[in-house]
Amino acid sequence: MKRGIRYDFSLLALLLIPVGVSMSVVGYQLSTILKFPIFIDQIGTVFVSMIGGPWVGLVTGLMGNVVNGMLNPVSFAYAFVSMIIGLVSGFLSRWKWYTNIFGTIAACFVLNECSATVAAVVTIFVFGGVTGAGSDLVTAAFLAAGGALVQSVLSTNLITGMAAMIIDVGVSWIILRRLPDRFLVKLNYGMPYVRNRKALA
Repeated sequence: MKRGIRYDFSLLALLLIPVGVSMSVVGYQLSTILKFPIFIDQIGTVFVSMIGGPWVGLVTGLMGNVVNGMLNPVSFAYAFVSMIIGLVSGFLSRWKWYTNIFGTIAACFVLNECSATVAAVVTIFVFGGVTGAGSDLVTAAFLAAGGALVQSVLSTNLITGMAAMIIDVGVSWIILRRLPDRFLVKLNYGMPYVRNRKALA
């Protein structure tokens, strides 16, 4: 594990962290200000984890929530959710899931399952099921239909989380595919995404 952590934290990977944090903060603020029922606040975390690896992704997720927490303290409680997303996404990148469209789609489902479960635990045990976000309306609808609190919160996170994860992963993947090959080869996890390896030989 130590060798894996050292491998991930190259100088270039460290420089990617503030970029990812900035992207996540912008997405979070848009979601909060506009009262979206979904949070598009993991674009930076997913993007950095794709080319920086799991441990750099984990730190990016943590730092994004720390910055967001300074503006909205609710975000502090969900830091572990962002860290899980960065960690899992980084391992999926290591296993080359993002190198094709089918693996990328599958990654959305895996990431959503992980994040929704952890987020539901935080929402229930820290906030009692209500955080003041737009997604509370969906939870209220499930509760009004006779659903239990745990089931309602988890269902809300799975539904709204899937929509958010598709956006987060989709935008990250598009940005990744736009990066030049000569930049990708300098990253520890960049080679699988290089399009023309012969030109770099």
